[in-house]
Amino acid sequence: MKATKTDPIIDELRAVRDEHAARCGHDVEAIFRDIRARQQASQRRYVSLPPRRVLSAPGGEPRPSHELLIPEATRHSSGRQTPAVSKDEEATFGYYMIGVFDVLGQSRKLRAQTGIPLGDDPIERQSAVANLKDTAGVVIGFRRLLRKFFAGAAQPTGLADALPGPQRAEMLAAMASEVLLWGVSDAIFVAVPLARTRHPAARVGDVFRSLLAAGSIWLFGLSTDHPIRGGMEIGTGIDIEPGEIYGQALEAAYHLESNVAGLPRIVVGPNCVEFLETVKRSESISDASSKLAAPSADLCLSMLREDADGHIVVDGLGQTMLDQFGEVPDFRSQFSRAHDNVRAHCRNFRNAGEAKLASRYELLRTYFDERAPQWRT
Repeated sequence: MKATKTDPIIDELRAVRDEHAARCGHDVEAIFRDIRARQQASQRRYVSLPPRRVLSAPGGEPRPSHELLIPEATRHSSGRQTPAVSKDEEATFGYYMIGVFDVLGQSRKLRAQTGIPLGDDPIERQSAVANLKDTAGVVIGFRRLLRKFFAGAAQPTGLADALPGPQRAEMLAAMASEVLLWGVSDAIFVAVPLARTRHPAARVGDVFRSLLAAGSIWLFGLSTDHPIRGGMEIGTGIDIEPGEIYGQALEAAYHLESNVAGLPRIVVGPNCVEFLETVKRSESISDASSKLAAPSADLCLSMLREDADGHIVVDGLGQTMLDQFGEVPDFRSQFSRAHDNVRAHCRNFRNAGEAKLASRYELLRTYFDERAPQWRT
């Protein structure tokens, strides 16, 4: 039998622990009180988090291999596999689909407000307030639009009412919605928890709702001359605040928005695309939950298109958008207003000698020109 190796660091930690326990007479309550007193005396900032749900399948059983959340696309560039979430880890850590949306032009307007209103000059104060309202009002409007959209999407439809007990429970779980929404300055963030404790169809259903919402605010933004640029991707994250996600997923979505999109469009990352394609292929699996998720994944994929530069983007003028919102009052007229605004920007940037911006909006104008017959019938 081999002798057990000792770790000097572990040995040192145990020695410190034993010494501390001895000073407190090996009394658990005394040890706890002493630790608390040391925390308060240290003047460091300590964070207390509430208990979290465990990320495991119902009953603690492992999920089948076909229900693995993220496919091979999540392998690290070095070849290392992204570690799976074990049942012993807290639900604060997991996979999320995150969308980052930026209302273009608002930061530039804020930077132009360089003066600080001093004294009681009513004209100066009124001008400062009006300038802030001009920018804040736009951002607040987009946030309210998204909140209203997701609140409506989360309402039960009554489709499950006529089903027997077990089928009704399955359908309600498949239709449950859990989308997070928050904002910082002129940026808006949307996150879909993809924890394995959620029904597969519910996870994909929320991704579909997020794609629809992205397409909607993209078109609305162009129609009101407040263009939106965005990125959407799947990755890891933790909920550092209630309703706010931080982590690799957020960074990946932000990178797509800030460094890849370039023009008013919403770029979708490869992990998100591969996830949806994997779920769509699960339709052939006998598991009923996976079968329910597959059609939603197919709908999600119908919301995507390959842009001229090869990037996958949300197809805000696609047939799925028309199928979902074509009968909504004023929706089709948004297309005409957006088309006019895009053409005007092309002309203005050309006349101003802004070749880079002009070429970007020319791509956007071509997209609108191609879809015009479909939207004006």
